[in-house]
Amino acid sequence: MISNFFGKKPAGGDGTGSNQPEYAPEKAEKFFQHARVGHESGNYEYAMQLWLRGLQLDPRMVSGLEGFVASAAQYVNSPEGKKRNSKETRAAISGSGEINKFLLSLVDWTMSVDDKSSAAAAAVKACEAIVNLNAGDTARKIGEWAYAAARNDPKPRKDNFVRLMRALDAMALPDLALNIGEEARRIDPADGQLSNDLKMLAAKSTMAKGGYEKTGAEGGFRQNIRDAGKQKALEEGDRVSKTDDAKDRHVAVCEAEFAARPEDLPTTDKLIKALRERGKPSDEERAVAISLQTFERTKIFKFRQNAGEVRIRQARRKVSSARQMLEAAPGDETVKSIYDTERQALLELEVQELKLCVENYPTDLTWKYELGRRYFELGNFEEAIGQFQEAQNDPRVRGRVLHMLGLSFLRCDLADEAVETLRRALEVPDMTPEDQRDIRYDLCCALQVNGETRRDLSAAEEAEKIASQILIQAIGYKDIKARRETLKKLVAELRAK
Repeated sequence: MISNFFGKKPAGGDGTGSNQPEYAPEKAEKFFQHARVGHESGNYEYAMQLWLRGLQLDPRMVSGLEGFVASAAQYVNSPEGKKRNSKETRAAISGSGEINKFLLSLVDWTMSVDDKSSAAAAAVKACEAIVNLNAGDTARKIGEWAYAAARNDPKPRKDNFVRLMRALDAMALPDLALNIGEEARRIDPADGQLSNDLKMLAAKSTMAKGGYEKTGAEGGFRQNIRDAGKQKALEEGDRVSKTDDAKDRHVAVCEAEFAARPEDLPTTDKLIKALRERGKPSDEERAVAISLQTFERTKIFKFRQNAGEVRIRQARRKVSSARQMLEAAPGDETVKSIYDTERQALLELEVQELKLCVENYPTDLTWKYELGRRYFELGNFEEAIGQFQEAQNDPRVRGRVLHMLGLSFLRCDLADEAVETLRRALEVPDMTPEDQRDIRYDLCCALQVNGETRRDLSAAEEAEKIASQILIQAIGYKDIKARRETLKKLVAELRAK
């Protein structure tokens, strides 16, 4: 369950439950100074031990965390690093308590470069361990890094995301917890408790941004509303429909927040969304640049996905413009060539981006369905079949997948397989009448192929019956009137033999 509505106070670093742990930043900095010397001289294992000793004294110090990670990265790539963490390194943080528990998990995490699943598990433990340390920016950074580690797991686990979500919520970071929780919901959209938790987190995130939980206190909601311009921009940022001026103000606020906290992921995400919404050419290029830079820094695929979505939007506008030109000059071969080129480029770009989505969201079969559709539109029917065959196990898209799979078989001259698959598509519940009609029409076409190529009377008769039923329902549907006449003649011809 999500923690109390306004979050809980962190317990002390000594594990006693005191509200404020006693840290010694001056003493910690002395260890960090020696650690820097060790790192610069190439003695990375010793540097790691010194960074850890300093972090024992004050785990809030981001410089110590970043220094340890840098030394660990050099160590694992050195000849000595083949043994990974030594007894001496672990001995530097031996003992009980929340701080040592956190640092041990941090060591396991940085040493698991060859096993992304183990790295993800250790990252989650580190994030859970830092909850009670009142570690400020270090805790947020650990949360962001752990999020990236969980995403990089070859088989992302819902449990890891849920545990991270709860840890970040307990640290009063509902915005980051909400993003992480959405990853868990993507893996298991049917989890009702998770959905309820995410609703609560969304409410907490909104209240935290507005300062509601500090109403009446200095620096709380009353302080926020003194800045009328910023408050207005925040309100406008939440509206579905905005004027151009409102969009400009919203972007300006987001840019200011990003300038103050350029490495804060929710702030970065907010700016990207604002830029995409305003949608000026310069906005889109900036959104792409920020997205790619953030992806390179964090390896969180969501940001790479943002960049791809912008590029696809730009390509779709080119196709739309070319289509309008073609509609204005339908007989112009040059214009048609431009349209065909732009459409081909769009489909190829979508395939490229969807491949990345399939790779990064392996449990979400809807991406395979979308990739299969693009392959189909490009005429790569065998590639489409491979994607549809995997996606058919997702009940959310099963009917549509089987329909497209049947059509792909038909394009590959596999009429029997097409007929069987389209029959299965008709058995899927909750299909709309329009969807069922489309499937029945394509089944009619597949049966017609068998009637014509094999001289199969039963297939031709069934196809004619389906065409007649569609004709009764919608005489203007596609070429149904002409097709029914063709089938009627085919049946008569086969019966005469």
